[in-house]
Amino acid sequence: MKIKYYYSVASPFAYLAIDRFIKLVKKYNLQVEEKPFDLVGKVFPNTGGLPVPKRHPSRLKYRLAEIDRIGKKYNININSQPKFFPPSDPHIPAKFVIAAIEKGNLLTFGRECLSYLWAKEKDISDLNVIKEICNNLNLNFDELKSLSENNKIISKYESNSNDAISEDVFGAPSFIFNNEIFWGQDRLEYLEDKLK
Repeated sequence: MKIKYYYSVASPFAYLAIDRFIKLVKKYNLQVEEKPFDLVGKVFPNTGGLPVPKRHPSRLKYRLAEIDRIGKKYNININSQPKFFPPSDPHIPAKFVIAAIEKGNLLTFGRECLSYLWAKEKDISDLNVIKEICNNLNLNFDELKSLSENNKIISKYESNSNDAISEDVFGAPSFIFNNEIFWGQDRLEYLEDKLK
């Protein structure tokens, strides 16, 4: 069974979902098309979304409460207001993720970026931090950096964002199975119902 997985490397809800999603992938032997995309710069402006700093205070307050609530429910270590959110340049880690995917590292580099941002409070736009992630995953930093700057990877990042818009994706994480969208970490149970 094939599933498309759209997410932003800076999304707290993608972080809150990733381990449960990986369990579903293993349980149902899913073939995942992992698609990191430009949520704030491309998808939000084309689908009516607003970046976090531009949202109404009531929405901001509820968002923080939800992050804490979900983290406690699933025993996930998460800081709802990490030091380096939003990342100064989320495109850098996103392109590294796509480069890692090209090298066959599915669902690993993206998970590490999310964890570093939301649990370890590291700046995932910092190449030294990305190098540390590469070392953790036994990946060659210089090779991955060169690949991430390649036009093929840049084009893939852009096409992931365009694909998201054309497939009616407007938030992260989003999962598409049999042409049906499941948006958000709280929709994983509905996704599993569909998988069953």
